Amino acid sequence: METVYAREIASRQGAEKLVLVASRRTDMPAFYTEELIRGLREGIFHPAGLMQPVRELRFTPEEIHSVGLWSQDFSEWLKARHRLVSGSAAPRDTRTGSSYKFWYRFTILPDDPVIKPKAPPVSVQLEQAARLLELDGPGTVTLCVDPLLYYRKKGTREWTPGCTDESACKIFQGACRLGLKEITLSFIDYYKKVERRAARSGIEFMYPDLSREAGRQAAAELVRPLAEASRRTGIAIRSCCESFPGEPLLLPGACVDGRKLNRLFGPGASEKQDRGQRKKQGCLCTLSVDVGRYIEHGTWSHHCFHDCPQCYARY
Repeated sequence: METVYAREIASRQGAEKLVLVASRRTDMPAFYTEELIRGLREGIFHPAGLMQPVRELRFTPEEIHSVGLWSQDFSEWLKARHRLVSGSAAPRDTRTGSSYKFWYRFTILPDDPVIKPKAPPVSVQLEQAARLLELDGPGTVTLCVDPLLYYRKKGTREWTPGCTDESACKIFQGACRLGLKEITLSFIDYYKKVERRAARSGIEFMYPDLSREAGRQAAAELVRPLAEASRRTGIAIRSCCESFPGEPLLLPGACVDGRKLNRLFGPGASEKQDRGQRKKQGCLCTLSVDVGRYIEHGTWSHHCFHDCPQCYARY
C-alpha cells in the first residue's frame, strides 16, 4: 500500500496546510465515526478514490488546516467529538478545545420518505446544526438541499417535486433562526447506477434537458419554492455545478472554498481550483483531500446506510 504524507500533498497544492474532507464518498460522521475519530487522533486515514487503490495518508494536526465533515446526520459525531480533546498532546484551539478546526456541509433534504428514507427529519437536523454552530462557531455550517429532483412511481403519470413550498419554508426559516447567510442547491445528475437503483425501488427520476424550453421550465419550477423562500428570508442561494434558468438570485458556489476557509480559520489552505471536480459544469471547489472510500463491501467498506435512491456515490 502506498503511503502519502500531508506535507508533501500540501506543497504540491501550493499550500501550507491540507484541507481534509470526510467525505464526498460516504457519510463518515454518521456511519464511520470511530474510524473518523481514530484517524484524527492517530494521524492516519486510508482513502480510495473511484477506481483507485487504497492509500495510507499520514499527517499531524499541525499539518491540517481544517476538516470538512459532510453528513445528513451528525448525531454520532456530536456524541463522540469530545474524545478528540482528551488525551491529545497536539496544540488546541483555545475556543473549541480541539486540535482541529471543523466545518460542516450538512445535506438537508425535505421529509419525503421516498428520497429521504432513513436520515433524520428536518427539525432534528436543524437542532444538530445549532449544536455544531455552538461548538465550532459562526460560518462553520452550510446547509445543502442536495439534490433537487422530480420523481414518480412506476405506472403513474404525475411527477412529484422533491422540495415543496412548505419544505422550502421550513428549511429557510430554520436557517434564518440559526443566523445562516446562504444555502447551497444542487440538481440531480444522470447515472446508470442511480437509474438501476430507482427502478428497483419502483420509481423513476426526471432529468430536465436545459437545452430545451420545457426542460428549462421544469428546472426553474424546481428552484421556485427555494427562490421564494430566499427572497422572504434574505438568505442567499448558491448552486453546486449548475446554473438554473430564469433565476437571477442563484450565485456560483464551492463546497470546498479555500478562500472562505482561510478567512474563517486563518491562512494556509490552498486556493487553487480542484480540477478533479466538475470544473466544466461550474464547480468552484478548491483543492482538498477526501479521506473516504468508494468501496461498499469487504474490509475497506464505506457503504452508506441512508439508502437514498438518488445517491451518485453508491453502486
